[in-house]
Amino acid sequence: MQFRAIFAFVKTLSLFSVAICYRSDGHIHLTHRSLSLHKRDNGPPPSRNGKLDFSQNANVTRVTINNPPINLLTIELISDLYEFLLWTQPGPFKITPKVVIFSSAIPDFFISHFDLENLASSTPARQTALAQLVACGRLLQNITSTAFIAEVNGRTFGGGQELNAQMDMRFAGPNAVMSQYENAAGFVAQAGGQLFLGPIMGKARALEYLLASKQLDARRGTELGMFNNHYRDAQTLRREVDALAARIGLFPQSALNDTKFSLSFLSPTPQQLDQQITEFAPIGTSLTSQGIIREMLQDSNETKNEYEKDIPNSVVQNLYGQQLYAMEDHGKSVLDAADSNDHMPNWWYRN
Repeated sequence: MQFRAIFAFVKTLSLFSVAICYRSDGHIHLTHRSLSLHKRDNGPPPSRNGKLDFSQNANVTRVTINNPPINLLTIELISDLYEFLLWTQPGPFKITPKVVIFSSAIPDFFISHFDLENLASSTPARQTALAQLVACGRLLQNITSTAFIAEVNGRTFGGGQELNAQMDMRFAGPNAVMSQYENAAGFVAQAGGQLFLGPIMGKARALEYLLASKQLDARRGTELGMFNNHYRDAQTLRREVDALAARIGLFPQSALNDTKFSLSFLSPTPQQLDQQITEFAPIGTSLTSQGIIREMLQDSNETKNEYEKDIPNSVVQNLYGQQLYAMEDHGKSVLDAADSNDHMPNWWYRN
């Protein structure tokens, strides 16, 4: 029943703008007539929970995610993201930004995983947050009048990486690290991002990354198509992303809208995304998964510590460490295979 509620929630938001635009294959697609009715507003309202900061420059809105200590996907952050994305939907007598840039105020983290404290619960607030997280992904795809860019210079794990994968473009700084580590914990990514990795990286590469719960740095992520490009320092990353966004912002929104809509066939369909939720979301509510989540929560405390900074390998070590070390001479090669970026911390290896 809880997953039916999620579908109803998402379908309700899909109809939110039906009076001013038409839907095609689930996408919120502007007509040229509706664009001509718009006038500029004063930008997004302040985030309700204070987890997002906004700045505007002409047709570009920068959203700075600020949920210390690790930009955890808490109920409050998800709610703020959802309300902002609702605001970006087109409406009469309203101009929405041509480009939205997501960046982070937290060093070392872009967007982290879903709050394990709430993931281990079965409260109505948890169900609302999961529904809103799924809805955020749908809005990133369905709103064709705005280009969404991720400016990543930190870790993006779990649910945060699912949102990252659903952005229109992604650019990385030297500290970018990404991982969809759920497979190691015995459950499946549930917010839709996993289905985008096949088109982005190719099926074989996506399976290697997902099944082994690997993490990718900026260079390797760019090679596999996860990032459009990567830059040597944060200043260059910011400058290049701002320049790209400003250039896109010069052009008519109708052209942006039609171009983004024309490429939407490359993304998973709403039906495929619905099917993933139906088939795989219950995995995360099993007694086994709940036990693993509680163990992870005990180890991580969801704060900026070594466990959270390297959570894909931390999960593997804590859940499967004895099996790995029992391999003796082969143990180090197995651990190395789980990380293609030479990011293994010193504490990972035992003398």
